[in-house]
Amino acid sequence: MSATVDVRTEQAVPECHIHETGLLPEHLTAFRRQGALILRGLLDPDELRSVQAAADELIDEAWRTRTMTDTIWTLEPHEPDAAPVRIEYVVDKSPVVARLAGHPLLLRAMEDLVGPNLIPTWDSMVFKTEAGAPRLPWHRDGGLYPENAVGITGAGRVIDVGIYLDPAPEDNCVWCIPQSNYWDTDRANETTTRMNATEWDTTGAVPAVMNPGDVMLHNILMLHAAPAVTGKRRRVIYFEYRPAEVELDLGPHVPEYIGLKQQVLLSCLAQRRAAPEHAGEQPFEYRPAASLRRWEGLPEPTTMRYPHEEYWRW
Repeated sequence: MSATVDVRTEQAVPECHIHETGLLPEHLTAFRRQGALILRGLLDPDELRSVQAAADELIDEAWRTRTMTDTIWTLEPHEPDAAPVRIEYVVDKSPVVARLAGHPLLLRAMEDLVGPNLIPTWDSMVFKTEAGAPRLPWHRDGGLYPENAVGITGAGRVIDVGIYLDPAPEDNCVWCIPQSNYWDTDRANETTTRMNATEWDTTGAVPAVMNPGDVMLHNILMLHAAPAVTGKRRRVIYFEYRPAEVELDLGPHVPEYIGLKQQVLLSCLAQRRAAPEHAGEQPFEYRPAASLRRWEGLPEPTTMRYPHEEYWRW
């Protein structure tokens, strides 16, 4: 048994105590095989409290304004039982979240897994308030590229990162099916149809139990779901990363998107470097290939919000 990777069963979600070991080769192998990896204790207590407060501000704003702009609700916002469950483009909405997106240990892990040409493609917050949230059905976060490029997605070069701000015990956590990132579309569709036919089916799945400050990396093709819950909170900041060369050749965004999102990443890095609370850490150095430095020559950005539908290729 490895001392650094939890391998109690072949199906368990592997773990890495990131501050103690960094991301070791066995962690990379475990992630690529299983489709998920937990980074325990990424956020220190001070940063965790800061991000928790920023998350509360975003959620309170959604409740106060009942806006549908960048916000997903369980029902129409004006209905009495409606509750917000997701806010998009949170890097643009919160300087604290922007600084979080420049976290050096997280980005070094992404550099190891996605490659040096990584770009951030999604940023959002998914949450459950005490008002409750419905079941998250079994699903994949994305499909195979048109060329069925399992080498890109199956092996884990398109990654969703979930940064947990609250405890997520078995009855309020994401459950996943390890190695389903290598399934073909027919098998994945048959499985999701069968498992979603009942209220809560965990056949073949394992829970990803999380603590505040932990991070879960998962392959976008890994099947996952979460149970319905009431009376409990669970706030998760999500970032997604893809290789710039894949975006350039295959999409799903148009090539112009690459430079814009590189500017977003560079801005997040600059904001983190300038923040006194992060003065003692070694910043992440973004080092994409010279041919993929698409931000060079672009005008200075005035936003970090680039709606996907305005840059979608497929």
